[in-house]
Amino acid sequence: MQIADALSTVLSVFLLLLVGYGAKKSGILKPMDTQAVNSIVINLTMPAFIFISIHNQSIDASMVKAPIVGIVMEFVVLGLAYVAARLLKLNRPTTGGLMLAATFCNSGFLGYPMVAAAFPADSRAMPTAVMFDEFAMALILNSVGVAVAATFAGRHFQWVSLLEFLKTPLFPTTVLALILRTTYIPPVILKTIGFLAAGTVPLAMISIGLSLSGRSLKKYPAPLAVGFILKMVALPLLMFAALPLVGVGGVVKQVTILESAVPTAVVSGVIAGRYGSNEEFVAAAIFVTTLLSVAVIPAALILVQ
Repeated sequence: MQIADALSTVLSVFLLLLVGYGAKKSGILKPMDTQAVNSIVINLTMPAFIFISIHNQSIDASMVKAPIVGIVMEFVVLGLAYVAARLLKLNRPTTGGLMLAATFCNSGFLGYPMVAAAFPADSRAMPTAVMFDEFAMALILNSVGVAVAATFAGRHFQWVSLLEFLKTPLFPTTVLALILRTTYIPPVILKTIGFLAAGTVPLAMISIGLSLSGRSLKKYPAPLAVGFILKMVALPLLMFAALPLVGVGGVVKQVTILESAVPTAVVSGVIAGRYGSNEEFVAAAIFVTTLLSVAVIPAALILVQ
C-alpha cells in the first residue's frame, strides 16, 4: 500500500460525502431521499459489491480470526462505555445510546469504500472487510446492539429483530458468496454484478452526506467526547494490540484496524430511534465521528503501515 496514493484516494471518497451534504444543503436532494438511496445500496449495489469482492478470492484462517477478535473487543468497549455512562450519570436511554455509538462501526457504508481506496490491488483486502463487517459488526449490532438499545430504553428484546436483519440481502449474500466462491459464473453475469457493485461507493457516501446533521451537538459535549474516544481511538488500538496475539498480521490486520476506525454506524441511529435509546444523541455521535474521521482514517492508515 502506497500511503500517499491511498490518502489521495481516500480523500476523493470523502469528497463524495461532501457532495451528498452539499446536495442536501442546496436543496438538490432532501434528507428524506436518504431512505431511497439506502434502499438501493442495501438491496442492490452492496450485495453485488460483497459478491464480487469474495468470488474467486481465497479465505484463510486469519480472515476468520479477525471478526472473532472484533466481537471480543466490541464487548470490551461496550463495558467501557457503560462504566463511562455511570461516571457521567447519564440516564438509561442515553447510556444505551452511548454504548451503541461507541462500539459499532459504519464498516459497510464507509468501511468498504475506504478499504477499496486504500488497498486497490490486494485480493485479500475486500474479503477481509466483508468478513469483519458482516460477522463482527452487522450481525452483532442487529442482535446484541438491539438488546442493549431495548434494555436501556426499558423495553424487551425480541429475537424477531435479528430475523429482520437476516432477511436483508446483505448477510445471505455474504453466505452465498462464500458458498459459491470457487464456482464458475458466466462472465456476462459477473460483469452485470460488477456494474451494480460500482454504484456502492458513490451512493453510500452520498447517503452518509445526506444523513449528516449538526443538531444537539451542544447538548451532549462530554458523552460525545467519550463516544469519539472509545469508537475511533480505543477500539482500533485494542484491535491493533489484540490481532497479533492470535497470529493475524499483514493486510488482514491492516484492513481490520481500518474497518474498526471508521465512524459510528448509521444503523446505530436507526436502532436507537426504533427502541427509544436516545436517537438524538446517537445522531449527533454519527455526525461528530464522521466529520472527525477525515483526520482519524488517514492516521489509521499510517498506524497500520
